[in-house]
Amino acid sequence: MKKLLIILTIVFGTTLAHGQEKGPEAAKPKHDKFRWGFTFMNVWSDVQGSTPDLYTKPSLGGVVKVEYYPVEFLGITAGVGFQQRGYGLILPDTGFVAPSLNTYRNRIRTNNVEFPIGLILKTPKPIAGGSTWLTANVGISPLRMFEANDVYLSVEDGFHVVNDVTTSFSRTDSPLFVSIGPEIDTSAGFLQVHLIGSFGSKEVFTDVNNPKGYSGKNRFFGFSIGCTF
Repeated sequence: MKKLLIILTIVFGTTLAHGQEKGPEAAKPKHDKFRWGFTFMNVWSDVQGSTPDLYTKPSLGGVVKVEYYPVEFLGITAGVGFQQRGYGLILPDTGFVAPSLNTYRNRIRTNNVEFPIGLILKTPKPIAGGSTWLTANVGISPLRMFEANDVYLSVEDGFHVVNDVTTSFSRTDSPLFVSIGPEIDTSAGFLQVHLIGSFGSKEVFTDVNNPKGYSGKNRFFGFSIGCTF
C-alpha cells in the first residue's frame, strides 16, 4: 500500500508540475474582416454662420452600415441612414404671454437620407483589460434633404403650427464627420460608443424667403452608440 501511495504521489505531482509549466493559453482577440451593424445617434444640431438668432436642438438619427478591415488597425465603413438636422429660432416676445413661454417655441427641422463613407482607425492591440480598443472614424456623409418644416409649438392648446419650408433650404450637402471612442468585444458582437461631430460643406439657405440674406452651414455634436457583428 505504501508503495502504491508513493507511486500515485509521484505521478500526480509530475502531472501538476507539467500543467503549471505549460499554463493556460491566452485567448486571442477576434479579428473579423467583414462586419455589419447599426448606429444610433443623439446629437445637438444648428447652423453656423450669418444666421437668425438661433439655438441648438436635439436631433436623432440612425445608420445601417458595413465595415471591412483589410488589416486589424485600419478599416473602411459605408452605410445608409436617416438623420434629423436643423435648429431652434429665438423669437421676440409678443407681449401676449410671458417671455419664458414665448421664447424657444419655434424650430426648423430638416429630415435627411444620408450615405456615410469613412475610414476606421483603431489601436493595434486591445487596451483596458484586453477586450477594448480605442477607435476613430473620419469621412463624409453625402445627404439628400427631403423635407424641411417650420414648427411653432402652441403649448396653450396643443395645436402646433407646422409649415413646409423645404424650398428655403438646400437639398444636398456632403458634411465631414469625425468620431472617437471605445469599441468593446462583447463576445456576441462589438459595442461602439463614440463622441461625434459633423460639419457641413455647402450653403444651407436658398434665396427663397431669405430677404435678409442669411448664410450658414450645417453642424452637430453629440454621441453615437452602435453594434457590429
